Parts: sequence; structure tokens; C-alpha cells
Amino acid sequence: MRCTLLAALAALAYAQNASRIEYNVLIVGDVHDDLAAIDELRSRLGRQSRKYHLLLCTGDLTTMPHGNVDGSAKPEATPHTNAFVRKASEAAQALATLAPLVYFVPGALDPLGLYEADARLPPGQPRNAHNVVEKVTSALWVAGWGGATMPFERDAHGKRRAANESTAHPWDGGWTQFPFDEREAQRRQQPWRRKVTKVPENDAVILLTHAGPDGSGTSLVTSQDADSAEPCREPSRHRADAVTGTTLKFDFHAGVERPADVRAQPLHAGSIALGEFLRQRATQQRVVLHAHGRAHAALGVARFGSAVVVNPGSLRYTRTYASVTLEERRIDGRTEWRVTRAAVADISDSSNDVDVTVTSPHLAALALSMIVFLLVALAASCARPARRAPAPPVAFTKTPKSPQIGRVSSV
Repeated sequence: MRCTLLAALAALAYAQNASRIEYNVLIVGDVHDDLAAIDELRSRLGRQSRKYHLLLCTGDLTTMPHGNVDGSAKPEATPHTNAFVRKASEAAQALATLAPLVYFVPGALDPLGLYEADARLPPGQPRNAHNVVEKVTSALWVAGWGGATMPFERDAHGKRRAANESTAHPWDGGWTQFPFDEREAQRRQQPWRRKVTKVPENDAVILLTHAGPDGSGTSLVTSQDADSAEPCREPSRHRADAVTGTTLKFDFHAGVERPADVRAQPLHAGSIALGEFLRQRATQQRVVLHAHGRAHAALGVARFGSAVVVNPGSLRYTRTYASVTLEERRIDGRTEWRVTRAAVADISDSSNDVDVTVTSPHLAALALSMIVFLLVALAASCARPARRAPAPPVAFTKTPKSPQIGRVSSV
């Protein structure tokens, strides 16, 4: 019985090791030209044992002021489009050093050129995923859509109303819709949606968008300061921003003076069209992960039906990123993907730093292989029939002769 149990345990350990593969995904967003933050993140990841196979960037690589608060275009920004394309390219190239495969979508503050069909980089470079549905590995796809629509509030009766200027982003144009409004975005998404729903039903899809789905907590901005999850800072008059060269109306790095101010009504920064799409049964059957940005302070992990929704926050403002582990399981000849871990972390958080020389994944795999080998060897030795010991020779004893009849024995 004991040998049978050991053999079963060994077979189970071997089967689990052979049929499960982990796929690590790094998610960053809203870089806003902060190349120093990318360097800091690279340094942080270098002190961790986890290695990433895929990086997803949720948009706003740069900070192009191409819109007004009311959503109208800013014509004076047009001559500087090429400069912002170069800035976005620099940020994308810096992100390419963090993982072997990188996808990004353009955000509401990225130049219009990144939304064009031919805005693709050469092979081996970061991939522009806008309006793309592409297979990245066995039974796993990435589907991307960039841009964002105008945020809104809901009144006491649940009706939508536009966010007014007093609740807008601290600098001009930050909450603008670009490049399409809600109705136009929904119309243009139709061919892309059909591609997503035509992915084989047993395959898995990662949605990568700039705006999140309306209805997810990761798209609801509840604080007055839309760029920070920290307690509200006391505003200063003006501060020249060293990264973008723009002048901000608030100083985000001033001292903490009072608890965070909470909005009377949360700001819905997500897309209604994306929320409706994610609710569809065909989408729920395929999408395992939805990564998005846009709402910096709403960073976190949530569930939207069966899909895991992740908002990594802003690499520049909240100084955060997200780490997700997908597990590939092969059952009865088919592949199944699921999210086994999702978390948002601060760039400066050293709690995940480890000594890679001690806990290397290769050493861990080697140790697991040795344990499996020993269990299999032990089970095999127990299952082998034991040799029978030779039987001892039979000793024959002489039977004493009975006294003969007719003879008298002497006493």
C-alpha cells in the first residue's frame, strides 16, 4: 500500500511539472515621457528573480497637448507632432529593454500618427497593438485598442453628465477624448471586435486598451487629484515640469497637509463601448486579462465577469506597475490559460527583491526535478518483487528402531 501511494505521488508531481507553464506579464502605463522611471523600474526588476516574457504598455507614452477640456482639437499642437512621435518612440524603445516581447497602444495624449494603420515598427521592436489581434504564443492572443473618450459623472438618478472644468485634469487637455468620441469609437471598433470573437473558443485573449471598461472599479476616479493615490497635496501656484517642459497648475510633490479629498460623484474614466463589449458572452469566453490605463489614481486589480482587469497606474505619477502570472495548462490535448496572480507594486518597493543566486528559477527547477526523480526511483524499488530467500534444507532425523519382538532388553 505504501509503495502504491509513493508511486501515485511521484506520478502526480511529474504530471503537474510537465503540464503547467507559467507566463509572466509586466504591465506599465501612462509613462508621460518619464524615461528615468523606466530606468528605475529596470533596476528594480534586475533585483527580482521573476523574469517577464511579455510587457504591455497601456498608452500615453508622451504628453502631447492636442486637445482642450471640451474635447476640441488644439491646432497649435499640430506643427509639433513629429517631435512628440519621437518622444513616444524613445519611451517605447526604453520599454523594449524590460522584456523580450513588448506591445503598446497609443493613449489620449499620444500623437495621431500612432493610430494610423501603417504605424508599425520593424520586427523585434515594440509592437503597436492598436486595432490589432495577434497571436503571441500557444493559444494566447493580444488584442489592442488605443484612445479614450470623455469621462463623465452620474447624477442621483444614474443619468450621465459631462464632467465640468472644476473636476477636470489639473492641466489643460488631460481629460480630453482622443482621437474619437464614444459613438465614433464604437463604430470603428466593430471590425476589431469581430476579430476578437473569431479567436478559437479554447484560446485566450489579453485585451490591451488605454481606457478601461466602464463598470470596472479600475476606471472610477474617486479622488480630486486624478494623478495620485496618495493623500492630497497642497497646491502651489505654478511649477515648471522638467520632463515635459509644460507648466502645471498643481504641485504634486508638495508636503502632505490634509487627508485626501473624495469626489462627491466618482468620475467614470472608462469607455462605455469597451464595457459593453466585455460584457458579451463571446468576449467573456475568450478574454482572461484586460490591461488598461488612463485613470492613474484608480490603479488596482478587479474582476469583470470572468476576466481579470488590471490598471497599473501611472509609471510617472503613481510610480507603480503591475505584475501578472498566467498559467498554461494542457488538459486532454487542449490548452487552457488562466490568471493565477495579479498585483500592483510600487517602483520603490523592495519587498520582492531576492538573492537571485540562491533562488534562481533554474535551481528551483533542478531541485524539483531531483525530488521527482527520487520519488520515481523509490516507487520503482518498492514495486519490484522481492527475491525469495532460499528455503533451508530439510533435516532428516533417524527414527529410533523399535525393540524387536521376542528379544528382552536389559535394564
